[in-house]
Amino acid sequence: MTFETDLLTAMRTVTSAAYAFPAKAPPAVYATYQRIYGRLHGTLNSGLGAPRGTFQIDCWSKVKGQAVELAENLKAALPETLKVGDITDNPDDYETDTQLHRASFDVVLWQ
Repeated sequence: MTFETDLLTAMRTVTSAAYAFPAKAPPAVYATYQRIYGRLHGTLNSGLGAPRGTFQIDCWSKVKGQAVELAENLKAALPETLKVGDITDNPDDYETDTQLHRASFDVVLWQ
């Protein structure tokens, strides 16, 4: 399995409206993800270890509270199904062209 497959499966335990970015014809409240960083962890004694990836998760809605609630639910659920190293909040945003609120966070995953 890939990070993307594992992450999408875990996100869909919270919402069936989870997509790789950009989403096509999404429902009213949905989440997208995109990989922003990845590397192999290495040590001097044992060589290369498990791969690590950082993903940005964005939750979208016309209503800010719904986007924030989905983000909080995902942050609570992801460590139950994935090897999560860290979760970092990003600034919330509002896109005037799409009229959508965005709640965003980064998650570090180990495979």
